[in-house]
Amino acid sequence: MQLFETLRLDSGNFSRLTYHYDRIKHSANQFQMTFEDEQWNKTISEIEGLYFTGTYRVKIILHPNGVFKYEVAELPQKDSFTAKIVPLTPIQDKRVLTNKTTNRDHLAHNHETDLILLYDKSGKILEFDIGNIMIKEGNYYYTPVYNEDFLKGCKRQELIEEGKLIEKDYSLTDFKHKLRQNQIQVFLINSLREVADVAINL
Repeated sequence: MQLFETLRLDSGNFSRLTYHYDRIKHSANQFQMTFEDEQWNKTISEIEGLYFTGTYRVKIILHPNGVFKYEVAELPQKDSFTAKIVPLTPIQDKRVLTNKTTNRDHLAHNHETDLILLYDKSGKILEFDIGNIMIKEGNYYYTPVYNEDFLKGCKRQELIEEGKLIEKDYSLTDFKHKLRQNQIQVFLINSLREVADVAINL
């Protein structure tokens, strides 16, 4: 198993780099993996020097021995997604939920829709398979309260700290009802796409 971060690179500059650094370093500590700041900084500098024009998806992978590898691909424009709602598969090790690891079986799906939106056994809406959920209701934007039950995204954290996003839980029943009544709008938020519209298949 490895840890990884998926970052947005615009014209040689990483978005939310400090958030990604803090998250992967915290995860490395949780899994007792070697993490050296010098190697992280060297990897970042190398990528920034090679890809200084255009917009890219950069995946930085941390191996248990502390070695960083990376993959870079152009990021095509995509402003809207489709999603279906599915229950979260029970997971033995909660760290898999709350850290970005290559063990992602609980997020696998057949891609009938672009995304899946997960909910837990209590009916709490959690997250999408590739990012957090943002719900607009009235003039405010909400996202589920973190209770060690999903991955805290870097874009989510940035918006909360900027005072633009409020933590509030939605039950599956309430969420579906408000969707059908057109009382809410749903968005995907992640560091790569930032904010994108999502149409939920009910």
